[in-house]
Amino acid sequence: MNKKIIFALIIMGLLAVSAVSAQNSLFLSNNNDDSMYQVSLMQAFMHGEYDGVITVGDFKSHGDIGLGTFEGVNGEMIVLDGVVYQAAADGSINVMSDDEKIPFGTITNFDEDGKIDNITAKDFDDLTSQLDNEITKYGTNNMYIIKIKGDFSNITVRSVEKQEKPYKEFTDVAAVDQRVFNHTEQTGTIVAVYFPDYMNELNMHGWHLHFLSDDKTKGGHVLNLTDFNGSGQVDEIHEFNMILPTDDSFAKMNFTEDMTSKISSVE
Repeated sequence: MNKKIIFALIIMGLLAVSAVSAQNSLFLSNNNDDSMYQVSLMQAFMHGEYDGVITVGDFKSHGDIGLGTFEGVNGEMIVLDGVVYQAAADGSINVMSDDEKIPFGTITNFDEDGKIDNITAKDFDDLTSQLDNEITKYGTNNMYIIKIKGDFSNITVRSVEKQEKPYKEFTDVAAVDQRVFNHTEQTGTIVAVYFPDYMNELNMHGWHLHFLSDDKTKGGHVLNLTDFNGSGQVDEIHEFNMILPTDDSFAKMNFTEDMTSKISSVE
């Protein structure tokens, strides 16, 4: 066979392999299996940036597990198994339609990297301390979502009343419009999101926990718990993507204030 023809066939083969590799790379990237997708940033949210940035439908295209809130801080969000739930201020749990808007949230496609068997925790601090110990096995500078399932002797959660403009800062919202619910003898799932210290103000560093009962009637942002028994699944995350608000209030917002203490006060 002519050497030029052989050379041409080799080049065509290499190009075909490259094209397949590129397609696989794009496919894996679009799966978001190892990527945390975030709407807005914590510092903007704390300043009162509550207008929706994307829809629930768009948000779900980036993952199947996460947490956040809805336009106007209309309750607490729990994303579990691809369904977006609202823990409303009246204590009800609602499945949100795809056209609802989201001002702040985080989501990923759950990809199990490890398990935690036989978790027994006496309270919130005990549970988060055990989670801290667990992620030291992987590295505390990564992001994590841990799906924690089991039985709670008692769990205390909060939700927030929907806000109207002009929006006040979230510390003021939490002080006035927070609604707290105490539930006994519950079985359910906690979605626990962890951000490392260096990402503080992009999101809250440390653990942020939202709860949803198995019967889908109770849930919210976790404030405390007692006598938990269950297990966990760990997803270690190495990539971060963010979409920012496009309105004038965000564009002109002053981000020079250190929001660390305010963020900690509402958690």
